[in-house]
Amino acid sequence: MIFNQSLGKKIKSRRLELKKTQTWLAKKLGVTFQQIQKYEKGSNGTSAYRLWEISKALRVSMSYFFPTPMLPNFTTVTHEEILQDKNLNLKEPLVLTKEMEIK
Repeated sequence: MIFNQSLGKKIKSRRLELKKTQTWLAKKLGVTFQQIQKYEKGSNGTSAYRLWEISKALRVSMSYFFPTPMLPNFTTVTHEEILQDKNLNLKEPLVLTKEMEIK
């Protein structure tokens, strides 16, 4: 339900940004304006296909509707830097590499 509410807020926000009405969006999607109200309130969810149609009508990518993941900051280290680190326990990188293998 929380996702539906977040999705609804984004649909409404983008629609208003474009200065369009619920009726306009409803006609684009072939649904009633009441259905658009339900999407925007978060009381109804959508299928992936319907979300794709909404994204086309509102001229945004589907990713616009999803929260941005919080990714940790990773430091890039070159292979040479790893080999030059005298305090490095080489078993650790080997274990990580093995765990990351595609099976």
